[in-house]
Amino acid sequence: MKPETGSETVDAILVAAHRIRTAADGRLRCEGISLSSYKVLKALAAGERSMRELSDLLHVSPRTVTDLVDGLEGRGLVVRGSHPNDRRVTLLALTGAGRERLDRARATAEASGAAAIEGLSSSERATLRDLLRRVAALPASEVGPRSA
Repeated sequence: MKPETGSETVDAILVAAHRIRTAADGRLRCEGISLSSYKVLKALAAGERSMRELSDLLHVSPRTVTDLVDGLEGRGLVVRGSHPNDRRVTLLALTGAGRERLDRARATAEASGAAAIEGLSSSERATLRDLLRRVAALPASEVGPRSA
């Protein structure tokens, strides 16, 4: 179903984003991991992060992070640990199996991304990227509703 925001341009962006996300999630699930779980593994690739850091980085609720981490930990891909200076903070890290899964999933995610834009020329890709970056860089006050 089309979003119908009142702007054909915004609707087109939302439909394209949904299609790309859905395709990526489907391909990743064939590899045994969801797009959301992939994002968690990718965020942990550089090193340990707290649950709060992950929540902020992924722009999801702390409860969502807990659910994702529970699933990943149960599969042996992520491990919880204690913060050295703050016992209230739980740190998360990739396991060896998590790093291997991330490596396989990364190739799948890259292939999915390439497939999503394969019909565009390199010039069209550059234009689209530049336009979307400009839209994304708008201050929140310009994106929200305007009062009369």
